[in-house]
Amino acid sequence: MDGNNANNNANNAGNTNNSANSNQNAQNITGQNNNNANQPNNNSNGIDYNKIQEMIDGRNAKTEDSVLKSYFQKQGLSEDEMESAINAFKTQKANQANAQNKELSDAQASLQKIQLENQRLKVEKKAYDFVDDLNIDNKTMPYLLKMADLNNCVDKDGNVLEDTLKNALQKVIDDVPGLKKQVQGSVGITVGADTNNGTNSNNGAFDFGFTGVRPRKQ
Repeated sequence: MDGNNANNNANNAGNTNNSANSNQNAQNITGQNNNNANQPNNNSNGIDYNKIQEMIDGRNAKTEDSVLKSYFQKQGLSEDEMESAINAFKTQKANQANAQNKELSDAQASLQKIQLENQRLKVEKKAYDFVDDLNIDNKTMPYLLKMADLNNCVDKDGNVLEDTLKNALQKVIDDVPGLKKQVQGSVGITVGADTNNGTNSNNGAFDFGFTGVRPRKQ
């Protein structure tokens, strides 16, 4: 019996130690989590990329000045001559950059002009497909295109918006109905009609619808 009691006491003591160790480990883990929570998150800090670029540009400028000074010193230039040469180099470099930028801008403007011209030609070509629907003559279309608002008749991909184009042309016709085809009446010839009193006479006048067109009396 005494041996059993001793064993039980030893087991209880071991369990107590295990519980204590478990509690200590839990406390350690909790403490570590709290420490991690209190530490700042470097990834969440804002990064000033503009500042970084300024630092790089400044370093590049210093490196450029250092290279230029070293080069001109080897050429035997004095301090004043070296400073003047460096300024001349930077001025030439800036002028070249400006010239390149201008050339690029001019090329872009020229390309845009060509694109706009191609779009205009596509719009005008498509407009002639609507002459019958609009009841106009082909010779009337150039005047119609000049008066129509064609700004929104091409999409961003350069494709002609047919409905928009047709509506723009139709609006001009609605405003100026005289652009439509005119019905040509038949030319009537009236024999012996007297335009003065509407009665027959022996003048034998031919009336073509134009004022003052009559045969001369013999």
